[in-house]
Amino acid sequence: MDRISDSELLQNILKLIPAGVFWKDTDRRFLGANQMFLDYYGLSSVDEIIGKNDEDMGWHIDPEPFKKIEEKILHTGDCVLDVPGECIVKGKLRKIKASKCPLYSGDKIIGLVGYFLDITDEVTERDRLSSLCQTDDLTGLLNRRAFRSIALEYETQYQEKRSDFVLFMIDLDSFKTVNDQYGHEYGNIVLRSVAKSLTMAAADNSIVFRYGGDEFVIIHQLKKDSDIESISKRITRFVEAPLNIDGNNITIKVSYGHALYSETLSIMSLAELADKRMYEMKDSHQQK
Repeated sequence: MDRISDSELLQNILKLIPAGVFWKDTDRRFLGANQMFLDYYGLSSVDEIIGKNDEDMGWHIDPEPFKKIEEKILHTGDCVLDVPGECIVKGKLRKIKASKCPLYSGDKIIGLVGYFLDITDEVTERDRLSSLCQTDDLTGLLNRRAFRSIALEYETQYQEKRSDFVLFMIDLDSFKTVNDQYGHEYGNIVLRSVAKSLTMAAADNSIVFRYGGDEFVIIHQLKKDSDIESISKRITRFVEAPLNIDGNNITIKVSYGHALYSETLSIMSLAELADKRMYEMKDSHQQK
């Protein structure tokens, strides 16, 4: 049986591996790379990189983190795995994750070897799915799932810096009548219009959510006490402005309640208190 040399085996492995493989000396200068590495960067020959480092090639907007990692590997002998980063490839910014380990001759480190994978499409898809998970399809506002995570960030700010915030719970009065009279598609148009109105009503440092159905939430970090009254008036003014949709003149009435985080010190209790006050306003509207 014919013997396969170590050199032949290595060359075939380097062709087979679906990653850009490279190796460097102790000064971080390239000594070699596989064909996938060359193809990725659009290089015609390995001679274009031999004796050069990353800074010479200009592949990174900020090469310093890559440099520090490689110097640490060469100094400590540690391996570094799946480190995310960005590189410039053929005029485009690509996202990668790289793994690197020291190269030894006996007990002596004589360089490093590494490989990278392009994860741009993976990151893009993950970001897209994350956005979908936290965005309301109908209105484009953040949804109830997003509310939970963002409200916790506000809570942390309060705990660390005593930055108080107010939560408005907002509900459209008699919205069922709109759906019954004009149909659900018409109702969806109204909800999209209300979402835009609330976005305009909210202050610059407020976040608007569609909480579910015809309920909306605004979270606002307080700068001054008068912010609450200002936002309250703007909610009524913007949402209750007359609308003309498909030739139908319509006015949406709104009920809302607000509560300060400092009143409850709990996100769940905060939402419940604002909701309770919102229904108190709704009851007063119905009694008129």
